[in-house]
Amino acid sequence: MLARELISKVVPPLRPTDEVDRALAWMDEFKVSHLPVVDGHEFLGLISEDNILDGEKDAKVIASKEAFNPASVQESQHIYYVIRKLAASDLSVIAVVDSNNQYMGCITLSDLVTKFEELAVINQPGGIIVLNLNKNDYSLAQVAHVVESNNARILSSYIFERPATGKLELTLKVNREEVASIVQSLERYDYEVIAYFQESAHLEDLKGRYDELMRYINI
Repeated sequence: MLARELISKVVPPLRPTDEVDRALAWMDEFKVSHLPVVDGHEFLGLISEDNILDGEKDAKVIASKEAFNPASVQESQHIYYVIRKLAASDLSVIAVVDSNNQYMGCITLSDLVTKFEELAVINQPGGIIVLNLNKNDYSLAQVAHVVESNNARILSSYIFERPATGKLELTLKVNREEVASIVQSLERYDYEVIAYFQESAHLEDLKGRYDELMRYINI
């Protein structure tokens, strides 16, 4: 999934001559704290609510140009890069531009979370298994072979390195709610299973956390 496929269909850009009052009204309407500023098709930067909240309501957005945030992503960059960029910059919106810095649209944090939910197949039924691996032992193909030998398949996977141990934590979402037999097979192949979750309990908790995040974003 690429940045151009994540562009919001509803959040408009500001023009340099727009008034601060309009910027604040749109931020409130679209539940964001940043908006892109565009001159023609050229992306000038992002303006934040904090930068203009105490300003004159009839002042022009261009008056805050020195505070514009230049953060943007290229239209062809992957959703993982977009997530990393947003996480590093603490933004509610990020601009999407082409190779000539021409504005194409913006991606909101709430839309990104929704798209990631689809990518992570959170709402599809299944179970979750977490493995602890040495780096040299990591092979998703081998793990998938063990899972598939139990008439199951991997829907999604995530890997995280524990800095304290240097080991990898591999999280698998599989398309079976009952995962005990898969766990037993993995352990027979000397994989260290550090946790597993039956769908009925874990999905309810995960969905609850997701709903809380969405409520927080839309405050």
